[in-house]
Amino acid sequence: EGPGHRRDTFGMAETAGYRHSIVGFEQRFTDLNLDDVSMLPNVAGQARFYFPNTALGADLIVSLAKMKTHHWAGATLSMKNLFGLVPGNVYGWPKNTLHFIGIDEAITGLYAAFPRTVGIVDGVVGMEGNGPIQGSARNSGVLVMGEDLATVDATCCRLMGIDPAQIGYLSSREVGGRASEEATIQVGEAWRPLRQDYALIRQMQHLRLTSA
Repeated sequence: EGPGHRRDTFGMAETAGYRHSIVGFEQRFTDLNLDDVSMLPNVAGQARFYFPNTALGADLIVSLAKMKTHHWAGATLSMKNLFGLVPGNVYGWPKNTLHFIGIDEAITGLYAAFPRTVGIVDGVVGMEGNGPIQGSARNSGVLVMGEDLATVDATCCRLMGIDPAQIGYLSSREVGGRASEEATIQVGEAWRPLRQDYALIRQMQHLRLTSA
């Protein structure tokens, strides 16, 4: 874990109860903000980008995110959750370097840099309105998971009543057509009966999915 707004990662784990519920937690948990780092070239338009060695050496990364609106990106889901791989000990808190690069560019750059990643988005209780911090709870009762983060996030957007084609990072060259409904192999419940139109702030009204 490498949170962007809180520096005491182990304190957060303590509050969440992980230390008491996970056997050997101290040996298994790594604070990615403080991990040793190595450089990858040409990530998100940057000639050099540093990442935690634990993440770089992983056989598979699972991006476990909450289903939330975002006042700049439109929606924050499994792709934007990769911001947690950016080490705070190099780029600071709250990782504003990623905002200076451009949120969409940073998201797609991380998506391309870590292809061995699966996504799980917890929408049991999501956040609508002025997310990702000051929004309101929305009971959606869904879990979305898949092998491609862009496909997962596009499905989440449809469930939230957001048009994924209007989300910058989902309509990017790096994602290509993987966010389209035609490219999605849906297993389990269809999304349309489960759709709930999340409240959007005024600046994000253009994101509303108008088709049924």
